Amino acid sequence: MITEPLLITLTFDAEADVFDRSIGGEPSAQTPSWRGIEEGIPLLDEVLGGYRDSNGARACATWYVRGDRQLAALFGTSSHLLEKYRDLWLQHIARGDEIGFHPHLYRLTDGEWRQETDPTALREQLAETLAAMRTAGFEPRSSRIGEAFGSNEVMAALDELGIQCDSTAMPGRVRRDAERQLDWGITPQQPYHPSTADYRQPGSPELRLLQVPMSMIETKTDYDRAPLLRYADLSFHHELMRAGLTAFLTEAPLLVTVTHPSTVLSGISPRRHGLLSFDIGNFRRNLDFILSECERLGRGHRFITIGECAQRFATHHVA
Repeated sequence: MITEPLLITLTFDAEADVFDRSIGGEPSAQTPSWRGIEEGIPLLDEVLGGYRDSNGARACATWYVRGDRQLAALFGTSSHLLEKYRDLWLQHIARGDEIGFHPHLYRLTDGEWRQETDPTALREQLAETLAAMRTAGFEPRSSRIGEAFGSNEVMAALDELGIQCDSTAMPGRVRRDAERQLDWGITPQQPYHPSTADYRQPGSPELRLLQVPMSMIETKTDYDRAPLLRYADLSFHHELMRAGLTAFLTEAPLLVTVTHPSTVLSGISPRRHGLLSFDIGNFRRNLDFILSECERLGRGHRFITIGECAQRFATHHVA
């Protein structure tokens, strides 16, 4: 059992309220709503303002703000959300939070947005959308690719573009269908420098970029036949999280949580969701449980951003 302080990285994917069809109907690229950003983030700020780590430092967070060709098609620029809510993001930066790069790498085919897989097109999209983010005045240290898509080309391009850390990996998860393409089946849970030959694992030669995987815990909903590894989402119903969190925190040096701001608001989903609570009280309960487990295990805790992991975990040495 580890007794060193737990490093806690609270991450949030800031995008449209209906980001998955399970929330209620098809996610609509034509009529996105932004209650999660406009109402959910201020609510989360209020909650997180009450937390301090073992050193007395405020709970910091990493906010992955979506920006990509789909937004450009709708609003004229991929940096629409950065520009529309600029004051909000600048307020977070001023108090020590991080604003990260969060593109969904799609192509428009027969009127539908589908996952882009062509290596050249992927590199072009990453360069284009990151340039727009920088032109808008934001210089991200870290990234998260939408829907956990990864490839050797994507990781190499991020590395070349100066991204220091990426937090896309979902260790143990593989999915290949018409909707999503992701393969992190052999990926370790702890941070690593991706092999240039296989982005899913460490190896030599390696990238300078540090992969900081989302923390995967066992959960079981009433519709699961068996427990399933899912990322640690603090908006999940607490009873689904307890056992998985307890097991994870016993040995983990780092916890990377993932939450969409809309999932702490009531009224987003028309019905009860099997995983997502849409309740800020449930978010608080999960965070309180994590800190109480640290206390039970005799561990302190420190809040850090994904970008700070570059110094905490990096082992790459440049000649």
